[in-house]
Formats: sequence, structure tokens, C-alpha cells
Amino acid sequence: MKGIGIAYPGPRSVAYSSLAFHMLTTFLEDRRVGVKRIFLEDGWLEGDLRGGLPPLIMVSLPYELMYLDLVRMLDQLRIPVYRDKRREDDPIIIAGGPAVTANPSPVLPLVDAVLVGEAEPVLEGLADTLDIQGRDRILDELAGMPGMLVPGRSRLPVERVYVRDLDKAWYPIRQETPPGVEPVWGRSFMLETTRGCARGCRFCMEGSIFRPKRDRSLRVLKDLLEAGVKASKVGKVSFYSLAFFDSPHGQGILEYAVSMGLETSVPSIRAETLTPERARLIAEGGQRTITIAPETGSCRIAKAIHKPICTGGTMEAIDNAIEGGIRNVKLYIIVGIPGEEDEDLEETIQMIREAASKLRGRGMLKVSINPFIPKPVTAMQWIGLEELGALKAKIARVKKEARRVGAQVSSYDPRYAIAQTVLSRGDEEVARLVVEWARLGGRLGAMKTAAKRTGIDLSRYTGTMDPDKVPRWHELVSHPYSSLKALKREYELYINIIGGRGLRIKA
Repeated sequence: MKGIGIAYPGPRSVAYSSLAFHMLTTFLEDRRVGVKRIFLEDGWLEGDLRGGLPPLIMVSLPYELMYLDLVRMLDQLRIPVYRDKRREDDPIIIAGGPAVTANPSPVLPLVDAVLVGEAEPVLEGLADTLDIQGRDRILDELAGMPGMLVPGRSRLPVERVYVRDLDKAWYPIRQETPPGVEPVWGRSFMLETTRGCARGCRFCMEGSIFRPKRDRSLRVLKDLLEAGVKASKVGKVSFYSLAFFDSPHGQGILEYAVSMGLETSVPSIRAETLTPERARLIAEGGQRTITIAPETGSCRIAKAIHKPICTGGTMEAIDNAIEGGIRNVKLYIIVGIPGEEDEDLEETIQMIREAASKLRGRGMLKVSINPFIPKPVTAMQWIGLEELGALKAKIARVKKEARRVGAQVSSYDPRYAIAQTVLSRGDEEVARLVVEWARLGGRLGAMKTAAKRTGIDLSRYTGTMDPDKVPRWHELVSHPYSSLKALKREYELYINIIGGRGLRIKA
């Protein structure tokens, strides 16, 4: 059949919570391109597969651990998992999303092409390829498109593509969710106010790969909001951005949504951008909890990661939240940041104590504790993951102290940090690990077995990298505004601030 498959290697509820999923499906359907939606529900293939597979399947891979689900999906679709084993009548698999935009290497042996960057500049061209006959001819056409990395055919490095003007970009007004499917954040219209971030946090991959920061105008935001809630038949808007109030129109569009009587959901907020008035608007929109991501309570570490908020800024944000009517606050904490010492960790714990004291008797403090994970296309991409035992000890220590003061605590298993680091900083060899691991069931404990069977040394990817060597992902992709030279300069600034203190990282 003619058409394009849109595959999300996860549950429907998560897929329909993804703006990218709505963007792909709605854009193609509006242009009368047949779309087949494909999902993995509890690891099993579901979707409309009547009439056979379409010639192109686009797979969304926002997170590295979804590479395992990609393998499961290909196996269940009976498509050879390695691209060099595919036949003339097998679908062409195109991967996209933040994870593969940052580092396509681990999936290159598994897919026929990678969309490097944002989808809008290439969707029209993808639809046009349906008129081309023959696998080789289609791949040649894809290789000639901006932002498309086709192994063995594209000229390297491929430059990441992005939308220059969000006001002029196409947007999915119709965001329909089928009956019986409940998105993660409830049924709502997702409204992207800003794309990218100008803050330059040295650990943040999303902030780096989505540069430059671009804002939609208030006029366009209002038009999209009015049309979107009507077309999507919802009474709620979920705002979509990396730092909501960094938009010059964040407060304005929030005010407008509240004036329309809509329920609103605001994403994670930079502490220094929250005022009592903004907190009041968030509360009026029905949101009961705000998320602030200080990462650390240590001013030294905060300065090093280029997010100098410190405990004082976080406490002021909590005071403003309380004054505005917000009673529940979630703090996102990272431990194991390279250079972190005991005194830095104690300052983070003290920040949690102060936050709990402010909220006691008024609301709930929630704390999410996460290990630092080095990511590609960041200033900290060369620095290794802290040793597993040390990460476990730090998480346990912060968790114990947070619970002692009555906080509700969640944490990320540091063993998954190892897996995520391997997949995010991996090369093409890691594809063999992914395939073996997925076919062993994909459980965390099976990763080491898969590594042993494939002869892959995990420490090669989790350890410190030589900053004088060019990482594989920079050979494959050129990132505007995040050049290797610029990242290296930021890395050197980080090391200078840390001064070598506490760098207990795997070599």
C-alpha cells in the first residue's frame, strides 16, 4: 500500500502524549497521505497493519532505552533488524527524535536513515518519496534531502535541520486521541510556546541540540490555542517548552488561557522566573504542583554546570509559589555531578531541609533524585559516569535525609544510568549489544549478559573520554550553535571551576 507508517515503540498513552507524534500523523493526513499507526503495548505489537506494511516507516526515538523497543518492533513486524539484511520489498525505516539527533551511531546498523533535527523542514519531501519506485532510488532521494543521514550515501557530517521561524511553521491544530486511550497528562491540547533554550546548561543535551532558542509570538499562540482546543475538543492546554517563562509571552499566553476558562499545565520552571503573580496564574489554571530543577544545592557545582541558582534562588521560588497559592513543589536533583564532594552533597541536603520547612503544614515537598548521566553534544560529554557504588550511596543518603523531613521521594536506578550512558555515547558496535539485549528480554540484569555475549566492554562507553579526540557523533552530525569547538571551550570552563576537586570518575 502507499502511505507512511508512524511507529512509536511504546504504549498508545505515551505516543498520544507526544507532540512529535501528533505532528507527524496530522501533517501527513492533512496532505491525504495514508498513515498507519504502530505501537508496542506491554512489549507487543499493536496497530493498523491490514493490507501489509507501508513502504516507509518513521520511528520516533526520543529516549535511548527505546532502542530496545525498536528491535522488538522490527522483530514482530518480521523486518530484518539489520538494514544490510533487508530485501527490496522491505519497508525503509527512518528514525528521528532527540536521542538519535544527538548521536545516531547506535542505531545506524538498524535503520535505513536518520532524520537529524526537526521534522517540519523535511516532511513535505518525505511524502514526495512515495511516488518513487525502487529501494535504492528512494534511499538516494533521501540522502539528498537536508538533515537526512543515510548510511553509505550521505555526505558527512550531516547538518542538523531546524525551523527558523516558529510563527511560519506548520502546527498540528487537530490533536485527536482515540476513545479508550488516556494520555499521560490527561486529554489536552499541547501548545509549544518556545523551542530551544538560551541558558547553556553544560549538562543539558536538549538545550544544546535544539539551539537556537525560538519563540512564537503572542498573536500566533492565541490563534493556535483558540483553534486547537476547539479542533481537539478539550478544555485543557498543556504548555510545551524547555523553560516556560523564558518565553517573552509565557505569562501572556497563560493569562489568556486562564481567561478562557481552560485548565492549564505548565512544565518545569526555572526558579528565578517564578513570581507570585505567575504562581497565582498557575494555581488558577488548576495546577497543584510545580516542578523546579535546581539540580544541586551547592553554589560551586551550580556555577560549574552553568545553572547558578543556588539554595537562595530555590527558596525564593518556593516562597513565591506559596504566596501565589501553590502548595506542592517538586524538586529535581542530580547527584554524582563530576567534581561533587561531600560538602556539596550536604548543601543539597540542606536545601531539601529548608524547602521542607517552608512547605510544612502547607503542602507537600516531592524530591526526584537522579544520577548524572554524560550526554553527547554537551560540554560534559567527555566526562565519565561516577562509579556505581558511589552513585548508590549518594542517592541513598539524599533519599534518607529527604524522607526524614517528610518529603515524598522518587529516584532513578543508577544501573539504568549505566545503560543510558552506553546507549547515548555508543558507536555502531553498540547496535549488536542492543539487539542481543532486546532479544534476551530487555531486563536490566540482561544487559551484562548481552555485553558478554557480544564481547562489548561497557566501560569503554561509561568512562572518561579523551577531550582531544573527536567523538563519533560529531563526525556524523554538524550542530549549528553547538559546534565541537564551542563545547570544548565550555568543557574547559567547567574543569577550571571544579579545579579537579572530587573528580572520582571512571577512567
